[in-house]
Amino acid sequence: MIEEQQPPPYPKLKWILSAIFLFALIMGPGPGLYLINDFAAAGGTLAGVPALYAWAVFWFVVEAGVVITAYRTIWRDLLE
Repeated sequence: MIEEQQPPPYPKLKWILSAIFLFALIMGPGPGLYLINDFAAAGGTLAGVPALYAWAVFWFVVEAGVVITAYRTIWRDLLE
């Protein structure tokens, strides 16, 4: 017996998550650092945390959120 494959419940979600992840990947360690570099060089902090560290942690959280969202929606369907 061949089972019919159903279309994924969120067809555009994989493209949206991919775009967000790639954007976060670029903004974290790449050109995004130049946006905050002058503020960090002047000794700037965000909530008492050095600006460059806060910038990197923020983009890491965005990337982790994308992975968790993909696991709970897209990849979960593939495992079942």
